[in-house]
Amino acid sequence: MDPISHGVIGLALYSLQNSPTITSAACVGAVIGSISPDIDIITRVKGDYVFLNHHRVETHSIPGVVILSGMITILLSFFYSSFSFYEVFLWTFIGGISHSFMDYLNSYGVSLLYPFTRKKYSLNLLMIYDPVIILLSLYSIFFMPRTAVQYFSMGMITFFYLACRYLDRSRLRKKLVRRFNNQYKIKNINVFPSDFNLLKWDYIVDTDSHYIVGEINSITSRNSIIKKLRKVVSPIIDRSLKHQLGIYFKEFTPVFHVDLIKEKEKLIVKMTDLRYRIKNEFKHHASFYYSLDENLLKSVFHPFSESNAIEIDCKKISG
Repeated sequence: MDPISHGVIGLALYSLQNSPTITSAACVGAVIGSISPDIDIITRVKGDYVFLNHHRVETHSIPGVVILSGMITILLSFFYSSFSFYEVFLWTFIGGISHSFMDYLNSYGVSLLYPFTRKKYSLNLLMIYDPVIILLSLYSIFFMPRTAVQYFSMGMITFFYLACRYLDRSRLRKKLVRRFNNQYKIKNINVFPSDFNLLKWDYIVDTDSHYIVGEINSITSRNSIIKKLRKVVSPIIDRSLKHQLGIYFKEFTPVFHVDLIKEKEKLIVKMTDLRYRIKNEFKHHASFYYSLDENLLKSVFHPFSESNAIEIDCKKISG
């Protein structure tokens, strides 16, 4: 989610029990805390390669949220004379953990257990900009006081919405299994929310021979195949995966396609993250350039666009 949405959710959580006001250190802490995990954006000064390696890792983990909450609480103590450290820390932590939890609910995922593991966990339920969650948050902020029935209703609406998203995703996944099972040997199907359309889901079908990327409509179940990519097996691909950029790319995305392109004077191993697209073109790529005798010439990371090229050290890490 974007920082504004996270801030609104943090303020909404505080508003469930208190009247929101800037004169309350706890209220300000809840808002700042809910935005604070995205402080990892400062790593972007070192480039997108470094930024994407750290985004949603250290500062989005549970230990990271605890540390950030403590730092924010100490900082706020200098600005408020009436101050309860534990109260402010609690609300700041609630704001921070709400940020990580909301990112956990969308398709990008978070490294909740860092530093024990860098693995990113995701439930693939919510869009990056989810209108239902934002509307519920705005109701919490602006409509007070509330009765017990209203609190119960808000909780039930939130639970029902998340349950419907989960059941809808499961239903569509079964439809996709039936759609492709006769043509391919299916290894796995990933279904995750569209970035901007509440009624559409993106999917990646992993088969023994292809990756099939498409989208499916929740209401009509209409299925549109966007890309069908044949899998390529080659020793030079295995070599590429053992280099610094190859290891980085495997950690960066759980679902990627690798192609081998043969040109007149060189070989190119091209890795493509299949999760995210802009106008049906994939966002993130990695390219390995080899001479015809298969010596690695250079490796290049392409974050957000193929035109964005960051050359990476060709150092071999493993194998």
